[in-house]
Amino acid sequence: MTSSFVRLSRQVVLSVAGLGVGLIGAPQVTAQQTGTIRGTVVSAETSAPLVGASVVVLGTVRSSVTNSSGVYQIAVSPGRYTLRVRFIGYESADQAVIVRAGETVTANFQMTPGAIIVDELVAIGSRTARTVTETPVPIDVISAEEITEAGYTEVNQILAVLAPSFNASHQTISDGTDHINPASLRGLGPDQVLVLVNGKRRHQSALVHVNGTFGRGTVGVDLNSIPTTAIERIEVLRDGASAQYGSDAIAGVINIVLKEQTDFVEISSQAGVTGEGDGAQVKAGVNYGFAIGDDGFFNVTGEYLDRERTNRSGDWTGDIFPGISGQAATDAELASRGLTRADFSMRTGQGAADVGQAFFNTAVPLGESAEFYSFGGLSYRNGVATGFYRLPDSEARVVPQLYPNGFLPEIHTGIRDGAFTAGVRGVRGGWDIDFSVTHGGNSFQYNIENTNNASQGVSSPVTFDAGTLSFDQTVGNLDVVRGIDTKGEFKSLSLVAGAEFRIENYEIQAGDPGSYLLGNGGPIPGVDFDTTSSGSPKAAGSQVFPGFQPSNEVDRNRNSISAYLGLESQITDEVLIDVGGRFENYNDFGSTVTGKLAGRFEVARDVALRGAVSTGFRAPSLHQVWFNNVSTQFVIDPGTGQLEPSQVLTANNLSGVTAAFGFPNLKEETSVNVSAGFTARPTNNFSITADFYHISIDDRIVLTSRFTDGDPTVAALLAPFAASGVSEAQFFANAVDTRTNGVEIVAQYATIVGDGTLNLTGSASITDTEVQQVNIPAGVAAKFPSGGLDAVRNTIFNREERNRLEDALPREKVTASARYSRAMYSVLVRSTYYGSIEYKPTDPANDETFGSKVLFDLEFSVDLVPGLNFSAGAVNIFNTFPDEHQKDANRSGERFIFSRRVTQFGMNGGFYYGKINIKL
Repeated sequence: MTSSFVRLSRQVVLSVAGLGVGLIGAPQVTAQQTGTIRGTVVSAETSAPLVGASVVVLGTVRSSVTNSSGVYQIAVSPGRYTLRVRFIGYESADQAVIVRAGETVTANFQMTPGAIIVDELVAIGSRTARTVTETPVPIDVISAEEITEAGYTEVNQILAVLAPSFNASHQTISDGTDHINPASLRGLGPDQVLVLVNGKRRHQSALVHVNGTFGRGTVGVDLNSIPTTAIERIEVLRDGASAQYGSDAIAGVINIVLKEQTDFVEISSQAGVTGEGDGAQVKAGVNYGFAIGDDGFFNVTGEYLDRERTNRSGDWTGDIFPGISGQAATDAELASRGLTRADFSMRTGQGAADVGQAFFNTAVPLGESAEFYSFGGLSYRNGVATGFYRLPDSEARVVPQLYPNGFLPEIHTGIRDGAFTAGVRGVRGGWDIDFSVTHGGNSFQYNIENTNNASQGVSSPVTFDAGTLSFDQTVGNLDVVRGIDTKGEFKSLSLVAGAEFRIENYEIQAGDPGSYLLGNGGPIPGVDFDTTSSGSPKAAGSQVFPGFQPSNEVDRNRNSISAYLGLESQITDEVLIDVGGRFENYNDFGSTVTGKLAGRFEVARDVALRGAVSTGFRAPSLHQVWFNNVSTQFVIDPGTGQLEPSQVLTANNLSGVTAAFGFPNLKEETSVNVSAGFTARPTNNFSITADFYHISIDDRIVLTSRFTDGDPTVAALLAPFAASGVSEAQFFANAVDTRTNGVEIVAQYATIVGDGTLNLTGSASITDTEVQQVNIPAGVAAKFPSGGLDAVRNTIFNREERNRLEDALPREKVTASARYSRAMYSVLVRSTYYGSIEYKPTDPANDETFGSKVLFDLEFSVDLVPGLNFSAGAVNIFNTFPDEHQKDANRSGERFIFSRRVTQFGMNGGFYYGKINIKL
């Protein structure tokens, strides 16, 4: 991926340079079409420059940040404007200016210290600048300080603590999903939230989740591929935004804003361990920025993370050795071999990871009215996770000469992730113009170790390259904004428009032949393969994860184009209305049109009602269309009630076997979002927002339940795959319609207490998703007429699959935090309530409910000397765990003490850490 990444990145720069000059024009041409606002921002008390103050031209996209001298400069079209300056610890200030073409207007600010502001400016949800309580839809802003104090080392886990409607946990015994967290916003899937970096679309992971976890059948963005050290803030838009941003933005948008600081070198280090003494983590990061001229900057970040695995399994309680059954006989054999049952533990828990990341962010002025900008980075992550223990009595899966005591197979992943954006933005002819090109990609390599291909006998290797998944995306954006003079009819009116092209590529590359072959070549005369005592062939391929075969290889492309148009109007001081629409065309499934109407009405000073209604869509990912493989999955045998290995075929959507089963081509998901709420900011230091939402999604794409060869129709359709041991099949399909309702409340308060500042934050999220209907394709119904529609419906989407959408995540999440800072020290206390969750497998006799829990976090921080800070703290300080399984069938011989199918906050328990931060 790296060579293609560099090659395409070079093309991106050349494209932007050429098109940017054409769009923005040469500086000497545009200078007469624009004016400049320039000034300083200083403290009224000390006259010292305020570095990093935010200066925004209200009603436009134009903004700036003061440099080390407190100076800012903004190019605008001629007209009347209001500037707003904000800086933490100071009252916000507004100033009206009139700008004429070719002139520079001076607007200086003296900021009054002492006020505490809890309402922040945001860059998403609107093409013009607004604060959180001024937006017609809910938005959260998570600052760099909050990110640092969260205690976690990765973006997904930080958001799970700080964002009210976000949930993500490390998974276990789920192949590649052990290394890419399936995350949720508003209880929806990982692929129903759009991720941006500096406002530009981020590419998805190459991995599609196909095992039994939340998010099964979906593809998400790997947020953990972005170093926390590089992040200035994270903005979370909690509302449907397909009309603004395109596919995937059904639940909302997450925008990660990278640092621009140029004033110091920041070096940070963190080390910690869980309350069980495992899962140690060591993280180190450095961020450095320097100025380029008066208004340019270059900021670069490097980060390294070493995360060890955790083990939350018990000691195996079942039989182990061939020909020996019962606890007493097994224990005697263990003693004779110098072993214990602990040696056969599954080691479920968080996987290990070794991560290196480097990111940059830069902007360089191009004359008075334009600038070139660029950002991006690379991430390299090597992970280790395990699967089911292959016990020595598993004759078909173990070569006893290689592993007399069986083996615990390991999946070693090599994940490579990179993205690069280059663009030009500025003012021309009264238009704010932003043109950019982004190229990004992710590759996911499976290396299987401590394993064997049992069918090859003693000649089997013990390590295999099982193949590689990769996904690449190139996006071009043109965004324009123009203020419209309404001759005083409206306070402000802006026309927003833009266009986007997107090119995507998805590949599956085959692994080593030994990772998938039966014996040394296949079931043909004259070729030997190892057999069991009954004469049946032993299992083919690498145990835990059979490799991708040449027949699985794909190299598929897709392109799309889109255009959007909207009006953002502040009709009066009290009334705001946004309206927009988007047309999008994909070359593989056609076109779609979406729209949005949002508004805000201030019923009293700083108290407003707000609401929005929108339509949305999500295009089927290339992964969902083209992914195919044969995998080993452990499923409950209906005869014994025990987990037994099964070879499961996942057929791509356009394959012959998919058509033979009667499934049609995938189409887009469609959605309708409705939200309504209120905001209040009676004082600068107190704000509260509350929002209700309803999200209906039709034709939601899921990975179906498994069709088994116990049905004669299925057996006949799977006959061509019998040589690979395939006994079950699953498919991607537009199978269900869902409805999601929820309420979100966020409150912030800050005040001076003694010589320090007290910040209080509270949030509550209640969400409920229900499957309204399971859609049975006519072709599938025709194939299985004897089973009846109810039986077919249950095969397409059984109660456990429904459980993943409805009950796998807590419906209630409540967080309260208090932070007190004074002089050299600060203390943070946070509590998080997670509501109960339910596990509903295919057998109702094994249903379980896991009760609600409250977790407490604590951090103490002190400045040892200027520029040197030390922190110590704990996430989940009381080492609280979810409820254990109570049903023996779910505990599976003590392999699963805690559920791996549904999760509230993971199973690691407490994490205790120390941190050092140095600013030079």
